[in-house]
Amino acid sequence: MSKPRILCLHGGGSNNDITPFQTMGLQLSAHLECVYLHAPHTTKKCYPGLDLLSEGPWYIWADPSKSLSDQEDQWDESLEYIATFCKKNGPFDGVYGFSQGAAIITNFSHPKIWKDRFHMKCCPWKFAILACGGASQYLTITKGATIDVPSFHIFGKKDRLLVDGKKMADYWDPSKKVTHTHGRGHEIDMQMNKREKEMMVKLKKFLDEHLSSKRAGVEFFSKFSMPEFFLLGHTFGGNSSK
Repeated sequence: MSKPRILCLHGGGSNNDITPFQTMGLQLSAHLECVYLHAPHTTKKCYPGLDLLSEGPWYIWADPSKSLSDQEDQWDESLEYIATFCKKNGPFDGVYGFSQGAAIITNFSHPKIWKDRFHMKCCPWKFAILACGGASQYLTITKGATIDVPSFHIFGKKDRLLVDGKKMADYWDPSKKVTHTHGRGHEIDMQMNKREKEMMVKLKKFLDEHLSSKRAGVEFFSKFSMPEFFLLGHTFGGNSSK
């Protein structure tokens, strides 16, 4: 039986070299087929510190350094880009997004977007994992109808975007939502699974529930295998060191 597939979207000023460190930290890549997608727009600057992990280029879903109208156009193009990609390569079992990536997932997961705008028969993913969400100012949806998709939200206690991330989490159905706040800032690092034991237990329970039909006897969060990580990752939309 094929492994469950999860679409992975990076944050602003990042790329597909960075997201695998996060999926490793959350142990998503251990037994899920991670599909990494670059944003459609390039930006000159990376998020501070990421240049130590990648030579670039850097991508963004909407560039806050541009005019407001340009930002709106870029966000709109990013939604179209995701729709085109999902129609060709989806559907996916789940989706993972960090920061601005979490924002565009929130926007796309609303039926106003995937159903009314892009005429898809169903949301292209069955659950969402959203880490350190930010950039809620770009959302083109209202809170009138909650997003009816199971969601797991990770916040950082010291994250400067914590308030924004919680504001964005309010768009999701509270009866299908799980949250956890880790002790650090705007980050998901490779050691997260070792420090945040409670979070990993909650995440395992969440995935076990929503991937039960595809487990086929595989224990998700077993000991990580480095060769397996490189075999299961696929990257789209630009150059990557992977």
